[in-house]
Amino acid sequence: MRALAALLALVAAMAAAGAAEAAPVVSLQDDALVNARGPGLEARLDALAATGVRVTRVDVLWREVAPRRPADARDPDDPAYDWSLYDAIVRGLTARGVGVMLDFYRTPAWASARGTPSAAPRPADAARFAGAIARRYSGAHPDPAGGTLPAVRRLEIWNEPNLPGFWTPQCRRRRGRAVPVSPRAYAALLAAAYREVKRASPATIVVGGVVGPAGRTPRVCPRGGAAGIGSLDFTARVARERPPIDAWSQHLYPIGSPLGAVFSPSWSTLSRVYPHVDKLRRGAPVYVTETGYHTSYNRFHRYFVSEAQQALWVDETFAAAARDPRVELVTWFNFQDNPLWTGGLLRADGSRKPSYDRFAAQAAAGPVPPGWAP
Repeated sequence: MRALAALLALVAAMAAAGAAEAAPVVSLQDDALVNARGPGLEARLDALAATGVRVTRVDVLWREVAPRRPADARDPDDPAYDWSLYDAIVRGLTARGVGVMLDFYRTPAWASARGTPSAAPRPADAARFAGAIARRYSGAHPDPAGGTLPAVRRLEIWNEPNLPGFWTPQCRRRRGRAVPVSPRAYAALLAAAYREVKRASPATIVVGGVVGPAGRTPRVCPRGGAAGIGSLDFTARVARERPPIDAWSQHLYPIGSPLGAVFSPSWSTLSRVYPHVDKLRRGAPVYVTETGYHTSYNRFHRYFVSEAQQALWVDETFAAAARDPRVELVTWFNFQDNPLWTGGLLRADGSRKPSYDRFAAQAAAGPVPPGWAP
């Protein structure tokens, strides 16, 4: 125990030193928010705020908000839309002093040729939905409950469009080889969404990429095009299309310690994407909108660590981020374990892991610039 305490103190000191250099905004996501209602939602909002975190990321599930095609997709008041859950979430977070960044994904049946939730959307349809989000949470839209809905100043365009769980097809078979098709299709969405968002709310920051942690692009394209595109390859291919952005985001789940992992994508290799991001917007800030470590085996992550190791690597994660002046935000994913994801600060039964206190300390020490505050 003494050795563990000494190591925790050392890593905390490293984190503090890094924070003095360029501390990133500390963020935490609770993906269970979108499954809660009423008192259950209020309890989850309270629990999230109790960590001391002042910024969070929320997934907007397009398929749930718009199960049928709106007559005017740009109008957030179109009767086809149901924003009630997200209005409650944004209101609740703002009231608790927590700033919000939104992303959206999960294609409605009417918005693609395939009709599945992971199907690549028609760019115009998805872009209009992005514009509707920006307009509703611009800070000037009437709240059905009275007054004005809170402003949300950052919107990520999709989630992990380089992975088949969120976007298909990823590739096509041509002459026996895999040819990536998702980067160009995503770039078309990003360009269209940027225009729609800025038209609806010029102050909203459009975040491109949201790239999932894939290492390499497979040489063979399986039936249905379900093979993820490597993170660096995807970013480079999107950059060739030159869609506009205000910021870029990447997801990192290192195999090994944050300061020691050397494969791509990891903290030590993140800078490899910067020349490509600079083709879209020179010097654009980079957000790591998902990162973390699992504490048991699950279907998405075979690599896992002990709870004590996870706690140490919370501090080391923010120390690694502080070494990179391009990284403006780091979001730990997720708040609580579930059967499919065991990287939470809480166990499935709601009890705290050692990492909870380490994260709370980072949240207390981390800055919240005015542009991120609710």
